[in-house]
Amino acid sequence: MSIDVKEVEYSNYGRCLRISNHFIDVLVTIDFGPRIARIGFLDGPNLLYWDEERSHVFANEKLKAYYGPKAAFYEYGGHRICPAPDRMPQSYYPDNEPVVYGLLNGGVSFTPPQQKKNDLQLSFDVMMGADASDLMIVNKLRNCSHEKKRLSLCGSTMLAPGGIVVIPQNVGSEEKHMPNRNFSLWPFSSFRDERLSLGDKYILVRQSLYGKNLKFGVNDLQGWVGYSNHGCTLVKRFVHAVGQPYPDFGSSLETYICDDYADLRTLSPLYTVEPGEGIRHVENIALFHSPDLQMNLPEATVDDFVCHLGI
Repeated sequence: MSIDVKEVEYSNYGRCLRISNHFIDVLVTIDFGPRIARIGFLDGPNLLYWDEERSHVFANEKLKAYYGPKAAFYEYGGHRICPAPDRMPQSYYPDNEPVVYGLLNGGVSFTPPQQKKNDLQLSFDVMMGADASDLMIVNKLRNCSHEKKRLSLCGSTMLAPGGIVVIPQNVGSEEKHMPNRNFSLWPFSSFRDERLSLGDKYILVRQSLYGKNLKFGVNDLQGWVGYSNHGCTLVKRFVHAVGQPYPDFGSSLETYICDDYADLRTLSPLYTVEPGEGIRHVENIALFHSPDLQMNLPEATVDDFVCHLGI
């Protein structure tokens, strides 16, 4: 195998699998989840948010009535997968049991127990080359019920505080009379949020203490989103399937900002998944050394920043 894989203990979260090459390393929890708990350059900071105190937890009556009186969903942090559109309690399965992993050619598969009540099997593969500063995440869902389900698959990546999100606006087309940009805003969010900057070419969002949460979705036709922090930029790439239906009024990318972290969620199209069948949603996560992006820059400067990354 061209990468190094070994079990380690991480913080207060028990056993994890460390996957590394010559440039980057990744930690994935195997006592629960799975969660990708760390992504970073070797000996560099963790670019993901990690909830050491397990303070972000859902244990409401709706969740307990559905999954059982002791049910609790911990966000934990890092990267996870879930069905979309987002629903309580279906999208918040208490994934607190050990995970089975298996070695692949150039990666590792992570499979938790089948979700009770939801009759879904979620899993993901982490793939990495020996000489690259990026990884591929193959998010997978299988319908284990006897009925078809209408679902999308979401890859949620929670990022460390203090950074700037950069999202490309869709470019023009020959169909000048047709709209090409959707912007879905959640009820608790505001266009007047001081952390949000809507430009003609880019949307920028600052993660910072603000006291209010912000969530929005866009039809990201260009299929990428970046997060600049700690002298690095993390770029998530995915494929937006033009002409296919997406959740939340056509959103293939959703951004959630709270006081503790930024959450970048890419979504697959909506599929009708027959019993026994499955769907996949592939993401590429690449790391770049870069100066930290700032808010309120001319869009030409943001262009230069993006071009420097080679996107």
